[in-house]
Amino acid sequence: MQTEVDAVLADRQRVWEIVDVDSDASLAARYGESIPILFVNGRLFAKVRLPRLGIRFRLIRAAEKEEEPGV
Repeated sequence: MQTEVDAVLADRQRVWEIVDVDSDASLAARYGESIPILFVNGRLFAKVRLPRLGIRFRLIRAAEKEEEPGV
């Protein structure tokens, strides 16, 4: 999923935080069957695969929103 996002947003700066879901029991229980998971600015963007329709527009729009506090 990271490779796909990097290709779509090649002209935009981004910072990745990669979390090993299996290393945290609560995350594994919550997302274990749905990885990979992509959060953009603290908001869930995609599970398992990226949505195809309008992906560039949706990623840019999501990235421009401010991060939700406490997420």
